[in-house]
Amino acid sequence: MHHLRTHPGRIVGPASLGVAATLLLTACSPSGPPVAERGASSSAPAAPHGFVAGATESAEPQLRLVVADTDGRVALHDLLTGESDELDAVPAPRHAATDGRFLVTSDGSGSTIVDGGSWTVDHGDHTHYYDASARVVGSLDTGGPLTVASAETVTTVAWPDSGTAVALDRAALGQGEVRLTATVDGAGVLLPLGPSLVAGDAERDRVEVLAGDGRSTGVGADCTDPAGGITTRVGAVVGCADGAVLVTEDPDGGDPVVEMIAAPAGLPRATDFANRTGRPTVAALAGDTGYWLLDTRERAWEHVPTERPLAQVVAVDDADEHVVALDADGRIVVWSDGQRHRVETGPLVTPAADATLQLDAQRAYLADPARSVVHEIDFADDARLARSIDVPVRPDVLAEVGR
Repeated sequence: MHHLRTHPGRIVGPASLGVAATLLLTACSPSGPPVAERGASSSAPAAPHGFVAGATESAEPQLRLVVADTDGRVALHDLLTGESDELDAVPAPRHAATDGRFLVTSDGSGSTIVDGGSWTVDHGDHTHYYDASARVVGSLDTGGPLTVASAETVTTVAWPDSGTAVALDRAALGQGEVRLTATVDGAGVLLPLGPSLVAGDAERDRVEVLAGDGRSTGVGADCTDPAGGITTRVGAVVGCADGAVLVTEDPDGGDPVVEMIAAPAGLPRATDFANRTGRPTVAALAGDTGYWLLDTRERAWEHVPTERPLAQVVAVDDADEHVVALDADGRIVVWSDGQRHRVETGPLVTPAADATLQLDAQRAYLADPARSVVHEIDFADDARLARSIDVPVRPDVLAEVGR
């Protein structure tokens, strides 16, 4: 059986990156008045800027942990209040992935979507934080290992083993409805990019830009064996055998721009990209040799060798250039200052393959199923173990939501 692991940092589309809010019923320009609902009287009260139906706006991120065990029990732990609640159960998960709001689990034959009920909307010059009810939303009839990514209006789910991917209406998901907007066959990778979708087609060794309904736009590039993808503040990234394809929106409104970023030869390829929500630099494992950093703003790769093989790695991409990893021996390792400074914890989990690493701007969270706790690490304070959080169910699956 495949070990359970969520994929950190697979979150939002470009420009407004961060976990995208849904159901935005008003304009989001802080310099102008909000737009009234269509058909409403001009004298009717306008909804306040950033209004989201069914949600409460907060002054700070509403950070939560969603955990599930291999029997399908699901629980929510509020990191701000310390309170926990159990949610409806899901079919026993074998695989899982998150976009920072929604957790998608799979039992092998189907997939189930859980709304963590908290999310952040980054509009560049200002940010909104939302809190709503957590719940199980619904299911999809494809199963297996999966990835999830989101933009402001679209959530994509891809199952690489079957080459199947779908795009979902994110506003409908926020209302508890699974509504497909596109189904893409042959795509092991599917990412949102503004109004478009970016697909990695392994059968054709291509990255293709699709319209929002899945129709081909004719824009694309060669990409040998596309596998793994992520969206950053710059654009959508799809891993290739010899590097990565970066797709960005044309600021003048033309066709998306497709670029190949070749990686240095002679080293294991990058496939499982991870970053702090929306940041331009992403990290990926480089086999047993260390890890890769891909700066999508500079279009540049960097290979960083490590003393021990790593199990997971995430680029924080903050002012101190933190990179946080879980090594094969269960230690958290933190690099900063351009890899010039390195600290590590003692072994925290055994085996490392069963653990899940998630992080936000302040903390890293490491699931420890053997002890039924989640370790909270202050990665900027010499990888200090801040606390070990008791959670209601064994954290075989972990997703941090609200980022």
